Amino acid sequence: MLRQILALTIFAFLFFGCTQKQVVELKLPSKDKVEKKVVQDKKVEEDGVTIIEELVPIDIQESDNIIEENIPVSENELNQIDSSDLISQQESLQIDGTRAKMQVAFIYPSSLVSKYARNSLNTISGYLSYQKADYNLFVVDSENESEFNINDAFSKVKEKGITKVIALFTPNALNSINKVVTSDMKVYLPLIEKKDFLEDNDSLIFGSISYDEQLKKLSYYSIGNNAMFYQDSYLGSKLRRTYDSLIPDTSVRKEIKKNEKNFRSIVNDYRLRNASLYLNTDIVKTSLILSQLRAYDVFPKIIFSTQIAYDPMLMVLTQDKDRERLVIANSIDDVNSKLKDEITTLGGNITFEWVDYSTLVGINYLFYDNNSSLIPTQVVNNEVIYTPRLFKSTEIGFLEIK
Repeated sequence: MLRQILALTIFAFLFFGCTQKQVVELKLPSKDKVEKKVVQDKKVEEDGVTIIEELVPIDIQESDNIIEENIPVSENELNQIDSSDLISQQESLQIDGTRAKMQVAFIYPSSLVSKYARNSLNTISGYLSYQKADYNLFVVDSENESEFNINDAFSKVKEKGITKVIALFTPNALNSINKVVTSDMKVYLPLIEKKDFLEDNDSLIFGSISYDEQLKKLSYYSIGNNAMFYQDSYLGSKLRRTYDSLIPDTSVRKEIKKNEKNFRSIVNDYRLRNASLYLNTDIVKTSLILSQLRAYDVFPKIIFSTQIAYDPMLMVLTQDKDRERLVIANSIDDVNSKLKDEITTLGGNITFEWVDYSTLVGINYLFYDNNSSLIPTQVVNNEVIYTPRLFKSTEIGFLEIK
C-alpha cells in the first residue's frame, strides 16, 4: 500500500509540475485591454525541418520543354502518391477522364516560383482530398514568364477543355496572361494584387495579400517618432514605398544591405529609443535586429512587422525578451481543423505560408464561388479581401491581439 501511495504521489508531481503555461499578458499603446487567442499551440521544434528548409536556396532545373502532368482522380490513388514529388515527375499519369467531376489546371514558371508551386500543389491536393472529390489536376510548367511560353501553356490547358486555372505568376506576366485568357475561363492569381492590373478582365481573380492594409493596420498603434528599416530587395523596396505613402513623418530611415553582418552602427542610435520602429525586413534580418537592439540596450516603444515575421522561425532565432515589444500583422485566417490537417499531411502549410493560404482561397472559390463557408476569406469584385490581424509572439507560438 505504501508503495502505491508513493507511486501516485510521484505521478501527480510529474503531471502537474510539468504543465506549461500557455497564456501571456499582452499590452499595447492606445489599448487598455486586449483579448488573447492562441492560434498556434505546436512547439517550434516540431516544424524545425520545414522552417530551416525555407532558408535554403532553391536549385532551378532548366528544361527545353513544357512539362505536363495529370494527377490521378481518385482519393485512393492520391494517397499512394508522394505529393511532394508532384512537380518533379516527368511522365504523364493516365487518368480515367469519365470519372473526373472537377477539372482544374495549375500553371507555374519553375525558374521563378518552384518552391511556391510545390506547396501550392500540395494545398490543392489536400483540399480536394478533404472534399473526397474525383478530379483531374492538369499541371503545366511554363518555365518562365515569356509571352510565348505563357501562350503555349494556356493553349495546352484549352486543348484539355479546362476553364478553371490557378496561375502562379508574378505581376510581370499580367499583360501576357490578359491577352490569352478567354471569357469562358476563370484564372486565379495567388501572387498578384488587383491594384497591379490597370485593365478590366472579369476572367481574372486576384489573390495576393495586401501589405498596404497590414502597414495601415499597424500604423494605428504608432505613438509617433516613427522609424523604419528596410531591405534592398524587391519586397523590401515595395514595403518602403507603401510605408512612405502612409507615414511620411519619419525621424529614422535606414537601408539594410543584403550582406549586412554588423548591426551595431544600425541599432545603436539614440533616436530609436521610445520610437515606433517598423521592420520591413526578412525573417533573418528582423531576428538579428531584434537581438541587437536588446544587446545594446536600445528599446523602441513598440516594434512593427508585417506578414514576413509571422513565422515560427522567429522563436528559434530570437529570445522571448527580444520580442517583448514586437507586434506582427497577419492576413491568414483560421479554417476548419480537419481541412488544415489534410493539407498539412500532404505538405501544404496554410497556417504560416500566405501563398498556400491564397491558393486554398482560390481553389475553394473556383468551384463554389462564395457559396462555401469552409473558407472565411471571400472574393469581392474579382479580388480576395483579406482582414489583417495583429499578433504577439510567445515561446509556443502567436497570440492574437483584439
